[in-house]
Amino acid sequence: MNAFTVITCYTPQFDHLVTGLRKDCERLGYPLHCERIAEEFGNLIQAFDFKISFIRRMVDQLGCVLWLDAECRIVNPVPDSWHSPLISTYEVGGVRGFSSGVLMLNNLQREFIALWEKYAQKYPAYPDDFVLDFLAKAASMTFTCIPFEFYDRDTSLSVARGMWQNEHTIIQHPTINRWPDPIKYQVAFRGRHRLRRPLAESVSRQRKGLFYRNFGGDFSKVDRIMTEGRETEIHYVDWVFDAVMKRYAPACYWPSLADDFTSKPRSFEISRQNFADRPAGRSHRESAIRRMRLDADDAQRYGHRLPSRVSLLWERIRDVFSADAL
Repeated sequence: MNAFTVITCYTPQFDHLVTGLRKDCERLGYPLHCERIAEEFGNLIQAFDFKISFIRRMVDQLGCVLWLDAECRIVNPVPDSWHSPLISTYEVGGVRGFSSGVLMLNNLQREFIALWEKYAQKYPAYPDDFVLDFLAKAASMTFTCIPFEFYDRDTSLSVARGMWQNEHTIIQHPTINRWPDPIKYQVAFRGRHRLRRPLAESVSRQRKGLFYRNFGGDFSKVDRIMTEGRETEIHYVDWVFDAVMKRYAPACYWPSLADDFTSKPRSFEISRQNFADRPAGRSHRESAIRRMRLDADDAQRYGHRLPSRVSLLWERIRDVFSADAL
């Protein structure tokens, strides 16, 4: 058996989400170290940086750990084939990347964790996933990669990036925690927010995408309920729908953060296609990783040739033109 301790840390705004992970660990017999941070972080990047230092501390104390974001659920037992170092990964619109919401590390990765912490501090504008992606290549760190799925409810992948599950699901990694402020997450992971429409409309559109990626029930049933427009509060699969006023929200954010159900995108398939479309030019993640560099000592240690100033300037110019094309 692959012995590990499940670890997570969270702030008060996640109190209502972490209870599910506690119940899962108790049900499956997994040891859990769960740390509540009393104060909210100033921004997402601060939270990400604290997460790295927390993981480093837990590896020193506990050995092999399975970090799960506080909103995650363990649906079925973790397979014995999951060994450290392990991370969840995704591919969307031709862009591939790490997602450290599911991450297994042990004492053998202490040096790598120290690098991760060092370069997260060096590049404070970027999420920890971006830095991890960069270092895995720069320091030749090989991970066991566990791909996850956003939309396909019939997938055979073991990590569902939503509140849904099937017989293959091991971990649910929902994104409803983004519901209160989806633009904040959009800026962190996709770069600047373009003010092409009113902020309220942008928020509603982002939330509609969260609905289609997270909802674990029958979409046709929801469409029928909302079209008939007879009831004001229908609780269905951890969501609440007001068919009269056309409002909806995850149950944990109802009614204070209910939003407009008629907002675009107006179908699962349109949402799926929009999400899968590759952005024009280079993605924010790709641009960020191309800007990252090992310092001279680390480059020498890991066998990388430092780029010339001319090549760095040329890459920066290309990044600027790619960003302007978006």
